Amino acid sequence: MRLLSQMTLAELQEEMERLRQQAEEKKKAGDETQFAILQQKFFMAKSYYLGTDGFRIGKQYRVYEHDQPFTIEYFNGVFAWGRFPDSTEAIGFPVGMLEEWD
Repeated sequence: MRLLSQMTLAELQEEMERLRQQAEEKKKAGDETQFAILQQKFFMAKSYYLGTDGFRIGKQYRVYEHDQPFTIEYFNGVFAWGRFPDSTEAIGFPVGMLEEWD
């Protein structure tokens, strides 16, 4: 299997769809552990698909399954590192987990 970083955009789209379908099957089967693993793999594939160009340092984003705004401080590969308002410690998320904050 090729690394996500070596895949074309079309290959990444196929990989995301494959992972989404597998995750859905695991969730229906009640296998929460495998569902969580496949979901993280999906977010990584999505991160390579999106890249970091559409994200801005200093801007706030919503992180999947978090209810506080996340402010990006810097990027390391396809990970955005930053903080939630009540945190003093930086944390990283793959950019595929981020959405525009309303």
